[in-house]
Amino acid sequence: AKLIADSVPRANTGASRYVVSPNTVDTRDQIGMRFDAHLTASNSVLTRYVRSTTERNDPPTTRPIGTFATATLQDVMFADTHVFSNNLINQMRVSYNRIEAHPAATSGLENSAYGINVPHNVSTAQGLANVAITGFFNLGDVQQPFVNRLNEVLHIGDDFTWVRDGHSFKFGAEVQRQHMFIAFVNRPNGDYIFSGGITGNAAADFLLGLPATFRRTTTNSPQDGHGWIYAGYAQDEFRPTSTVTINAGVRYEVSVPFVDKNGALNSFRPGQQSTRFPQAPLGLVYPGDDGVPDGTYETDTNNVAPRLGLAWDVTGTGRSSLRAAWGIFYDALAGQGDFFQNGVLAPPFTPLVEVQAPPAPLTLRNPISAITGGPTNFPAGLTFIGWGSDFKQPSAHHFNITWQQALGRNLGAEVGYVGSRGKNLPIFMEVNPGVYSAGQTVVGARLFPAFALVRPTFSEAKSWYDSFQASLRMRTTHGVSFLASYTLGKAKDHVSGLNIGGEPRPALPVTTGDDASIERALAFEKGPALFDARHRLVVSFSAELPTFSANAFTNALLGGWQLNGIVQTQTGFPLSVTDPNLSIRYLTNRPNQICDPNEGGAQTVAQWFNTSCFERRAVANTAEPGSTPRNSVRGPGFTRTDLSLFKNIAMPRDHRIQLRVEGFNLFNQTRFGQPGGQIGTPNFGVITTSEDGRIVQLAVKYSF
Repeated sequence: AKLIADSVPRANTGASRYVVSPNTVDTRDQIGMRFDAHLTASNSVLTRYVRSTTERNDPPTTRPIGTFATATLQDVMFADTHVFSNNLINQMRVSYNRIEAHPAATSGLENSAYGINVPHNVSTAQGLANVAITGFFNLGDVQQPFVNRLNEVLHIGDDFTWVRDGHSFKFGAEVQRQHMFIAFVNRPNGDYIFSGGITGNAAADFLLGLPATFRRTTTNSPQDGHGWIYAGYAQDEFRPTSTVTINAGVRYEVSVPFVDKNGALNSFRPGQQSTRFPQAPLGLVYPGDDGVPDGTYETDTNNVAPRLGLAWDVTGTGRSSLRAAWGIFYDALAGQGDFFQNGVLAPPFTPLVEVQAPPAPLTLRNPISAITGGPTNFPAGLTFIGWGSDFKQPSAHHFNITWQQALGRNLGAEVGYVGSRGKNLPIFMEVNPGVYSAGQTVVGARLFPAFALVRPTFSEAKSWYDSFQASLRMRTTHGVSFLASYTLGKAKDHVSGLNIGGEPRPALPVTTGDDASIERALAFEKGPALFDARHRLVVSFSAELPTFSANAFTNALLGGWQLNGIVQTQTGFPLSVTDPNLSIRYLTNRPNQICDPNEGGAQTVAQWFNTSCFERRAVANTAEPGSTPRNSVRGPGFTRTDLSLFKNIAMPRDHRIQLRVEGFNLFNQTRFGQPGGQIGTPNFGVITTSEDGRIVQLAVKYSF
C-alpha cells in the first residue's frame, strides 16, 4: 500500500489513465579550437581540441527520483602533412578521445521501508527495487544504474599518396587502443516483473504481490579493460581510357578482443569444468582455463576486404555518367558491445540470479526465500551473457550502381540501386531452454539447471538491404540551391542490434555446435529490420535573401541574410507483437497471427493497428513459436521541418560574425512513438509516447 501511495498518481484523464508531459532540462555546452600552421613550404600541421559537456534532468512520474545524467567529452587531434614532391604526400594523424559519464543516480530509499526483504548490495546505488508492471508502468529506481563510465580511444594513422604514370596510389595504416572503465551496477536493489502470468492480469498480480520474475545481483564489480584494432590498406586509382576511371584497393584489419585487467570475463562451454574457479557450475569457464583466451574468444584474423569502383563518362561530354562500386567491409565490435557483454554478468564478479514463477513460489515481500543454496559466489539460477567460442568479426558486402545526368546548366539528376548483404552479425541465442515433453502444461526445469537464461552471442545472423534511390540537385543559382532525395528501400535481417530497444530475443533455442538448430531458429527471426523505412523523402535548400537597397546602412542591415531548411517525411518502422508471458520453454512467446494487422486498424493513438489479428495461446501450447512473424506491424511515420535563418556580418581582416536562429521541428509536427506490442496488456496497440516538440535555439558564430 505504501508503494502505491508514494508512487502511483491518481488518474487525470478518464477513470484510469494518467497523462503527463514533464519538462526535461537538457543543458549542453561546447567549445572548440583549431590551429593551422605552415611550418615550411612543404610541411604544415593542424591541431584541434573539442570539449563538450551535457547535463540532462528528466523529472520522475512513477519513480521516486528522476534521471540526472552528466557527461564530458574531450577530443584532441594533431595532424602533420608533408609534401615530399609534387607527386609524393604523407599525412600523419594522432587523436585522443575521452568520454566520462555519470549517467544515472538512485534515490537512496530502503526496500525494508516498503516491506520488501531484499538487501542492497551497493551503497552508492541504493534505492527502491525496480517493479515493472507489464502494460502499465514501472515503479522504484532504475534497474541498471550506471554510476561511472570512462571511454578512452587513442588513434594513430598514416596515409601516403604517390602519383605516377597516370596512377594515384594510396597506402595507409592505423592502430587504435580502446580503454573502458564501467561501473555498471546491475539490479543492486532487486528487479521484479509482474506480467500477468499468475492471474492473467499484470496489475492484479502486482496487487497480490505475486511476481513472475525476480532478478538480483549478489555482488557488483566494475570492469576495466582494453582492446586493440590494427588496419592497413592499399589502393590505386587510374584511367584505362579517357572516359573511364577505376579505383581498386584492399584493406586488412584485425580487431583484438577486449581483455579485463582482473580477468573478469566468462564463457559458456558445455561439459567443461573451470580450473580457475572449481566451484563454478559445469560449463562456466574463464580466461586461464584450458582453451579459453584472455578475451574468451580467438582473434579473427581472416579479414581481407577488397574494394572496386568504376566511373564511366558514357558520352564523353561530362554530362552523363555511370558509376558502380562493390566492397567488403568489416565491423569492429565497439567496446560497449564487446567488453560490456562479455563481463557485465560474470560470476563471481557480478553474478545475476534470475528466478521464475512458476515453478518457484515468488512473492514481492520475500523473493529471496525462493533462491536455493544460501550465500555463495555461484548461486542457483545464474544468468550468462557472453560470446560464443568461435565468434567471428561481422562483415558486409556493399554494392551500388547509379546513373547521373546533367539537366541544363544547373540541375543534376541521379537514379540508382544501392544494396548490401551482411553476415556473421552478432545475435543472442538461448541454449538453456526449459525441458519439454508432450502433454506438459506448466514450465519445468531448464536443460542446465544450475543456470537461468544462457545466451551466448553467436556470429550467425545475416542482413539484406535493397533500395532504389533518386535525387535531383540544383547547384547555387541566384543564391538558391536545393537537393531532393527519395529512397524506396527494404531492409531485412535476423537481428537489428544487441540490446537495441524493441528487439525481442529469438523464439527458438539452439544447441551449441548444431548448425541445423541454429538455421531453424534464424528462419523464425528473418523479417523487416527495426530501421526499415519503406519510403523516405528529404528536401533541403539554402537561399541567400536578396538586398534591394543601395544605401550602405540599409544594405548592412538587410543584406547577408540566409535561409536554410530541411523537410523530411517517411513511413513508419516495424515492431514485433509478443506475449508478456514467456513460453513453456522460457523463450520469447509470440501469439498466432490470423490476418494482416496493418489493414483495418484505426491508426489512432487509441488503436494504431488491428489488434484482433492476434490470438494468445495457453502456456501448454507454446512449446513451438506462434505464427506471428518478427516485426509484422508497422508503426506511425512522421513529417518534420527544420528551418534556420543566418545573418552574416563581415568584419575587418577577413573576420566574420554569424547570427543564427534555428528551429527544429518548427511546425511542431507530432512524431509518435511505437504502439504497445504486448498482447493482453492495456496498452496493446496504444501509442503512449511522442518525441520532443519544437526546439528553437539561438547561436553566434565568430570566424577568424
